[in-house]
Amino acid sequence: MANSPRPTEQTKQFFQQWQTYQQLVDHNYMAHRQIHQAVGTLVQQQFDRPFDLLDLGCGDAQAIAKTLTGSKINSYTGVDLSSNALALAEENLDPFQRVELRETDFLTYLGEANQTAPVSFDLIHVGFSLHHLLPEEKEQFFAHCFSLLRPGGFLVIYDVFRQPEQNRQQYIEAYLAKAKSQWNALTPDQLQAIAAHIKECDFPELVATIAEISQKVGFTPPQVLFTEPKGFHHCFAFTIGQSGKALAQDGV
Repeated sequence: MANSPRPTEQTKQFFQQWQTYQQLVDHNYMAHRQIHQAVGTLVQQQFDRPFDLLDLGCGDAQAIAKTLTGSKINSYTGVDLSSNALALAEENLDPFQRVELRETDFLTYLGEANQTAPVSFDLIHVGFSLHHLLPEEKEQFFAHCFSLLRPGGFLVIYDVFRQPEQNRQQYIEAYLAKAKSQWNALTPDQLQAIAAHIKECDFPELVATIAEISQKVGFTPPQVLFTEPKGFHHCFAFTIGQSGKALAQDGV
């Protein structure tokens, strides 16, 4: 599976149908409310100064725009594959002064940004997007984010994760069973579209695997911002350790 091409186009096509995903957010089926409350608390506690934010897989940015209201955000850069979602993001981010939106694959953006100097951010935010990457791409992701993050900054990730001892197929079966039994606001066609998307495009990792990958490039052990007991949805914050840059330079 790791050697197969990542189905980027299928992901793009699914999220062009933004109404379906918006229902998941509106009904809090994926714990968006609790997660963004935790992210908002982090922003309030850690950024009492102007900060630059990179939002990868930003979608329509509705939730993060509310989270950032009243903060000292200096600039917002949003990256997403869906032109429909980005059109909505432009409206939702209208209150902010410095906004840049890019329609592209976020791993491609990261690779290009790392070749353009000087590009750096105080906060990198990735919501329910990392699981679309294949394992080797996740390693590239953390390496790129490490390079783009300023000292004292945070990488915040919330996503779906496999439970311990659960392989990808077992995760898919368990997650779809939960969706079928609990996501009552969705039509059968919408559930079918979600099931097809998950089977084709979702490659979630164990929490322990993500922690291992992140620490390999120099991040400190992840700080838990939100966790769903015995569930799939979790939010973590990563920072750069004091010796992180040295480790990265040494190739550790």
